[in-house]
Amino acid sequence: MDLAEALIELCGRIWLELEHLAHLNGRSRASETSSLDLAAETLRLELLLIIDACESASWVFMVDPDVRRRLIAMSRDVLAIIAVESNKLTLGVIESTQDRVFEEALLQNGLFLANRRMEYS
Repeated sequence: MDLAEALIELCGRIWLELEHLAHLNGRSRASETSSLDLAAETLRLELLLIIDACESASWVFMVDPDVRRRLIAMSRDVLAIIAVESNKLTLGVIESTQDRVFEEALLQNGLFLANRRMEYS
């Protein structure tokens, strides 16, 4: 698996985590609200870890600067959108966050396909 494939996979995993938040958001009981809070906090932590990894010395040398910059930007965008109290984490907010992740996956997929075409040329 090359870097573009890994980034597409990462975007897919983040999108699924957001889908889980959307599912929990549809529930109204107190236990589900605490589940929503926990799931949102877990995703925020994962995003912070991604940003931290991208800024680490080893990633600076291993990963193309443009790729790192895009991954950091996407992670920060998602983090900023979902860094709200659970009562403000509406379905619309979650869906707009998924749109941002999907856009990044499409971009990475375009880069992945372009790289594949170059390999076979």
